[in-house]
Amino acid sequence: MASLRELQASFAAALREPESTCAVSPRDNLSVYRNNSVYAFRGALETTFPVLRRRVGDDYFRQLSAHYRQRFPSRSGDLHFTGSDFPVFLASHLHGTDYAWLADLACLEWSRAQAAIAPVHASIGAETLAEFEPEHLEHLVFGLQPSLTLQASDFPIFTLWTANQVENAPPVDQSLAGESGMVRARADGVEVRVLEPRLFSYLYALKAGAPLGEAIATAGLDQPGLITSLGFIFSENLVSSVTAPR
Repeated sequence: MASLRELQASFAAALREPESTCAVSPRDNLSVYRNNSVYAFRGALETTFPVLRRRVGDDYFRQLSAHYRQRFPSRSGDLHFTGSDFPVFLASHLHGTDYAWLADLACLEWSRAQAAIAPVHASIGAETLAEFEPEHLEHLVFGLQPSLTLQASDFPIFTLWTANQVENAPPVDQSLAGESGMVRARADGVEVRVLEPRLFSYLYALKAGAPLGEAIATAGLDQPGLITSLGFIFSENLVSSVTAPR
């Protein structure tokens, strides 16, 4: 007799593969379950990647959803995570084509989905820096909000995403310069924002755990640039902790 795990595996395979059979459900009933699973899977992707769907159209999005489901079947009971591998799938599936930029767009939209469920920590203000000796400042390590994601693209992804918040938006010129920016949770929703390259490099270094002095050098900030960048991260409530080396 098949184990429960084996029965569950055969049922899951039958939902994805029309030619498969399953001992726990008659063949005629399987088509009902199969259709429901297809629609639920695609519906989850449409919810998470609305701009991508608008740009490629419903027919092509359905094709992408079907190919993606074959390679990356859902591993979670939570539909939120259905699209977790969609950017990776698109990067491979569309590599070398004129649609390769869709992988970056999917990455941006997945970051939005993740930010929406990420915790928001209490932020600290710039006055915290006064607690440290001046000679320790360059060694400080900043803890940033867990919802913060930083993304750089060779394509104008942030402009494209912003322009396509409504159906039937005009296409964005793909020859525009690449962009870098951030996605983060706010009290009133999820923010998507383009960042100036040096500020992006500075934030990227801090997010990776680099001490303040190293982040400054990485971004090539002069004193006015540092003041502006420090002002940005504190005024935007992005800093949740500051620690000094022991």
